[in-house]
Amino acid sequence: MDTSNTLKIHLDRVTASQVTGKHVATGLTISGQIMMIEQIYDTKRHRDVLHVHRLFDQWRTTTIVAQAETEFSYVDAFSDGRILLVASRCDDDVDGSWLPNAFIYDPSGHLLDRFCLDDGIQNVHVDEKDQIWVSYFDEGVFADAATNSIGSFGLAVFDEHGQAVFKNKDYPIDDCYALNVCSSNDAWFFYHPDYRIVHLENGKGTSYAAPLRQFSDFIVHGEHLISTDNDNTYLLKRDGNRYDEQARIQFESEKGTPLQGTIKMRQDRIVLSTETRLYAGTFSDFIVE
Repeated sequence: MDTSNTLKIHLDRVTASQVTGKHVATGLTISGQIMMIEQIYDTKRHRDVLHVHRLFDQWRTTTIVAQAETEFSYVDAFSDGRILLVASRCDDDVDGSWLPNAFIYDPSGHLLDRFCLDDGIQNVHVDEKDQIWVSYFDEGVFADAATNSIGSFGLAVFDEHGQAVFKNKDYPIDDCYALNVCSSNDAWFFYHPDYRIVHLENGKGTSYAAPLRQFSDFIVHGEHLISTDNDNTYLLKRDGNRYDEQARIQFESEKGTPLQGTIKMRQDRIVLSTETRLYAGTFSDFIVE
């Protein structure tokens, strides 16, 4: 790839996304809604709490969760409005079992359920059937392999009560770098050591070779793909059974200012989180098939 070929992509500022506390996590739901967690000191409670926002561009709703001591990494929502917060790591109990790292709240912030999705979580997506797709990085895969638990499969799907309904047995995943669940019958993931991009569609998997470059999020539109590790973002194009890099991507604001931050991608949406606000765009807005 000619690295001098840089594609500048404009992202729109999400009006209701101003961050006043500490940004914790950003997520995209199956319906395309942006969710954001920030940690804020509550003067009435005299402690930190979590504000879980659902963003509607011009306005947002907020759920206050009094569980700031848990280091959550992922946020998503179920079809009925319940909120899912998940921590990447989980601690051991006194008997050696793992403590819960997935917590479900109602829209008022009341805890409804909690369970363990195993340790070493790389990504979490809830689909339209309220199934929880979970991918695992290498520490989770190999640590879990020693205990013969679900994380050792690299990719698994759970029901809304935390019971496994699917475990990957077809692909030798040491580290599931990236996940993009578009629906219960349409999901993509990228794994190591084979550096393969896999498309699961209606129960059938198709894999494609990819450049030997790690990335944590990606989206697909037609024969094009955008991958990112937050520091470097690339446009790829499918050629037969492989994806090849076409250009480096630089995201910029509506004023043309370069943007740098944490990037989340799902379906064909992109959200970039800075320390003060969020910017968003859709793949189809700037790539025409």
